[in-house]
Amino acid sequence: MDIRKKCQPHLWLLTGTGEGHVFAKSLLKEGWKITVSVVSNRASIPYEKLNLEKILIGALISEEEIRSVILNARSHENGFHCVIDLTHPFAMKITGSITKVCKELDQPLIRYERTIENFSNAFLIKKFSDLKNYDLKNKSILLALGVRHLQEALLVARNSGANVYARVLANPESIRKILASSIKKSNFAILNPSVSSDGKIEKALIRKWNIAGVVCRQSGGRNEILWHRICSSMGINLLMLERPTKFKNINSVDSYDKLIKRLKSICLE
Repeated sequence: MDIRKKCQPHLWLLTGTGEGHVFAKSLLKEGWKITVSVVSNRASIPYEKLNLEKILIGALISEEEIRSVILNARSHENGFHCVIDLTHPFAMKITGSITKVCKELDQPLIRYERTIENFSNAFLIKKFSDLKNYDLKNKSILLALGVRHLQEALLVARNSGANVYARVLANPESIRKILASSIKKSNFAILNPSVSSDGKIEKALIRKWNIAGVVCRQSGGRNEILWHRICSSMGINLLMLERPTKFKNINSVDSYDKLIKRLKSICLE
């Protein structure tokens, strides 16, 4: 039996990670209709060549905005078979809002959670103030964080006596925020994460600035693995901000195959 004949095959994917495009492309091949939400025009570019129902552009700030999208789909179509939360592991506010609204509206929801890798060369910190527990005096530290956390980490590391450097992503928001921060203009680089397996650009920055340690987030995915490999191969410390605790009682999966099985199980309920 074709499971898609038994249920409404329209999914709403809220994206914020690299898996978003991969999952959307695969789900389309399996016959699902897809509406995608992205936070910016730049983030929408990878999706433009896909045969999507809609691309919704802009950050969903409030619960009311999320509720409006779901109710509008129910009014003009048959609604969403399921909402899939593919937002960033540290985007706790949006995940909390999605979970609350879906529960209120009896809307099926699945959260994709990246698996947590166990790397022996990383030191986990629960908050940036924990950096004070490490000997950073006169050491060059590279912050490889989202700009939202940059200033907080910068101040703690600087107050601990470190020489602070940063790598930020090449997008308008990141550039504006790094320029507005208190970091020296000679101490940051604007680039996208290296697509090479060995991180040649990142390694060049580490050598140029004589970096002794890297601070990043335990966000999973290719970027985290890249920093593990770089720090391990170059013999420098890796300090990671621990991933926020998972939401309780949320329907979550950690792979595409598990997502498909969960979607099919919802069809049969």
